[in-house]
Amino acid sequence: MIGRYFEEFEEDEVFITPRRTLRESDLINFCNLCWFNSSMFFDEIYAQNEMPFKAIVFPGPFIIPLSVGLFLKMGLYEKTIIALLGIQNMVFKAPLKIGDTMQAEVKIFKKIESKKYSDRGIMTVLFNVNKIKKDLTNEHIMSFEMVHMLKRKNYLSKIT
Repeated sequence: MIGRYFEEFEEDEVFITPRRTLRESDLINFCNLCWFNSSMFFDEIYAQNEMPFKAIVFPGPFIIPLSVGLFLKMGLYEKTIIALLGIQNMVFKAPLKIGDTMQAEVKIFKKIESKKYSDRGIMTVLFNVNKIKKDLTNEHIMSFEMVHMLKRKNYLSKIT
């Protein structure tokens, strides 16, 4: 399977990722890998009594790779993405807790042709991450933009 080339995306096009319910093992694995060893992530009594959310929450940075992973699962970038050029405008609105289900809405925000490489394009995508409530309404959790370099359709002819 091959994903979409730069030309095959349209500005303002929106994609809804699959959902993912967060488990305690997700929290433990991420925190251990990244050395996020704060009491707010591991001490339930502390979190309930001294933190405003009254429960253990996921670290904000956890949301970014999971959102991107859910987007990648859709296959749109399969064998067409070249590089991540930047992450910008991160805004956190609410926490995610164990048992929450999240989903991202991904909008093609801006496309420009690479000035340096005619076989590549630069695309900015806007991620709006939501918690899906039990009544299936969305609560906005965070947003961020990612800038990616993608292959254009003529990419393969340039390297063969």
